[in-house]
Amino acid sequence: MKSHHQVALSLLTLCISQQLYAQTDATPSTLEATATSAASDTPSVTLDTITVTARAKTGTALAQKISEMPAVTQVIGEEDIQAQATGNRTTGDILAQLIPSLGASSGSTSNYGTTMRGRPVQYLLNGVPLSGSRSLSRELNSIDPAQLERVEVLSGATSIYGAGAAGGLINLVTKSAAGEGFTGQTRLGIDSSREFKSESLGYHVGQSLGYGGERVYGRLDVDYASKGGKFDSHGDRIGPDVNQTDQQDTESLSVNANLGMDIDDSQSINLAVTYYNDEQDTDYGPDYGKELGVLLLGTPPSLKAIDGARIENQPYTTKTSVNLNYNNDDVAGSNLSVTGYYRDEQGRFYPSGKTAIKQAREVLLANGIDKDTAKKLAADAKFVMQSEADIEVMGLRAAMQTETELAGKQTLLSYGADFERENSEQTYHGQDFKKFEDSNGLISKANGATYNGGPDTTIDKIGAFVNADIDMTDKWHASAGVRYQKLKSKTDAFIPIYEQLLEEYFNGSSTDYQAGEVAKGKTDHDKTLFNLGSSYQLTPNDQIFANFSQGFTTADIQRALRDVRAGYVVNSDNVQPISINNYDLGWEGKRGDTSARVSTFYNTSDKTVRFTKDYTVEVVDTDERVYGVEGSLTQDISDHWQVGGSVAYTRGQYKKDGDWLELDAVRLTPLKGTAFAQYNFDEGSNIRLQALAIGGDDRAFKDQQKDPDAGALPVKGYMTLDVLGQVNMPVGRVGYGVYNLLNKDYQTVYHQTTFGDTNRLPATGTTYGLSYTIDY
Repeated sequence: MKSHHQVALSLLTLCISQQLYAQTDATPSTLEATATSAASDTPSVTLDTITVTARAKTGTALAQKISEMPAVTQVIGEEDIQAQATGNRTTGDILAQLIPSLGASSGSTSNYGTTMRGRPVQYLLNGVPLSGSRSLSRELNSIDPAQLERVEVLSGATSIYGAGAAGGLINLVTKSAAGEGFTGQTRLGIDSSREFKSESLGYHVGQSLGYGGERVYGRLDVDYASKGGKFDSHGDRIGPDVNQTDQQDTESLSVNANLGMDIDDSQSINLAVTYYNDEQDTDYGPDYGKELGVLLLGTPPSLKAIDGARIENQPYTTKTSVNLNYNNDDVAGSNLSVTGYYRDEQGRFYPSGKTAIKQAREVLLANGIDKDTAKKLAADAKFVMQSEADIEVMGLRAAMQTETELAGKQTLLSYGADFERENSEQTYHGQDFKKFEDSNGLISKANGATYNGGPDTTIDKIGAFVNADIDMTDKWHASAGVRYQKLKSKTDAFIPIYEQLLEEYFNGSSTDYQAGEVAKGKTDHDKTLFNLGSSYQLTPNDQIFANFSQGFTTADIQRALRDVRAGYVVNSDNVQPISINNYDLGWEGKRGDTSARVSTFYNTSDKTVRFTKDYTVEVVDTDERVYGVEGSLTQDISDHWQVGGSVAYTRGQYKKDGDWLELDAVRLTPLKGTAFAQYNFDEGSNIRLQALAIGGDDRAFKDQQKDPDAGALPVKGYMTLDVLGQVNMPVGRVGYGVYNLLNKDYQTVYHQTTFGDTNRLPATGTTYGLSYTIDY
């Protein structure tokens, strides 16, 4: 069997190889052990080697000491994930509880607005990007939590793994076969609202099969879930999220397959395939009020769920990913890793209304119509449509690692190159307006019309990097590197959606309007990025670290061009990327049974991304700064009791006419804190009480009164409590969870701050979950 003496290339090795190197002294027997995972809520100091399983997928295991990384890192293990997953908890719910700097969960299908350190997160699945330049914001809705082996987190801007990681990286690692022979697991679960209403009942079934042979290994996980409706703290059914969709009355299928082979003692190949699909089938729609007043006239919504909806094409999400990796640990004394990958993502949203009243009035006024008549005529420029998007990504990554000596210092040289091509398209399908209007929005049927949701876009990302990680002394580690990143895009010619709507609206009228188009275009940007980091072991139990890193990303080009008018020119001057400088300083340590970490950060960019009053996203060419502090602590009170918590505080401003104005809660999660107390029984069972709190904040709302284009809203704070645990049975184990234990009436940050009044939906009240798992 392969001995695995090499320094293993891994996702976080690639991601942070410009930021760390910690020498390991693991023996071959140690490297055969299963990968160690960090504690859940607090990434405590880890002075022992983080090892990799002999059967771990290349690109998913961490081979360095977390404690010596000059960056804020965290590894959340399988046990901690599954403890949080009982019931209908999503990956977003779980990670919001366990990652201090990650924004609160939206409570919907979407992770839109979920940031780290005030900036977008690059999500990865088994080491390859889930998020790109075009995002449907459903990355955390890509894999069933039961199939996760661990989650690897790197906070702060980085470019080592390519463009896009402005706020950090979160890698979702699926399970692979471990051990020898055949293994299996059966999973059953059920969940319900507080009142145990039949409409709220959901269930989950899952099966895993694995095989580990001398040279060949594999694993298959299949999970099916059926989710019922959601009910608020008053027992009322929550209305649908018509902006980003939700998971009420949804059935999902998640498949994770992995097959690997050791070709010889040095070479191995691995194929990982994941498939996820969810489809909604609901009879409930939103309350749009009389004559669709909520949708078209701004009438305040009731937010009630109305029975009787008949949507011809209901929302869905489908994602397929394929990763093929080749690893050779004996290429001229170096380790070579080459990974090719493919991802296809499709999604459909809820039917929604769109008006062209403002644009139609402008056309009428330009044609000599008086102001009052133009206002009256333009009032009928109303449409209903449904968005559907398709994103296809393929790429190739190659990296080498070489152990050597520089000036007598043990050094790890990491170098490599990567290429990725992303193709995206988005289409709006027109709906029969009369049927929609006559039913107050409950009946939606396509009318055959289609509209461009921005241009078909191709984005190429090309990069190369080199990095040196040096053991300066036994206690002092340093890292420095450089990356060259190139971003190129091409957009097809297209007719902007408002141009299409205006031509359709004026068709057959006395006002002649000919829709104009935006010509095809291209952009080309490049940048050289640097990083420099260091960590120092002050005492056997104390460590400090400092790090500087740069990030480079581009705005969502297709989304940004959706609402432009005819004649807009797509070029490098009009569509520019965003550069980020990130600074970290921190300490972590352990005193007896107490582990703690605290870090501060400061990052700047040359542009700001904001959510406007018209619910569109725009990139403004102005300076921006974000800063904050995050910390965590755990205390083992006894052999049975453990308590802990975390806090993350983030502030940020952008410059407007010489003044610094506060960034809103779409970009920055308000003050966030978590706490837990857990009791562990002698036989392995446990019970845990945990809290998540969000602080209220209205500074951005007040500050942005000076910016008429901004759309900041105040945030009202809230706190939720959960009780969860595991009970070991003679055969298998039972998991249980009671979420929002006090039946708190609140709205998530996402539902308080994004989109319009139709998005001010309440969060779920108390929910129950029960699961049963058998390993064999």
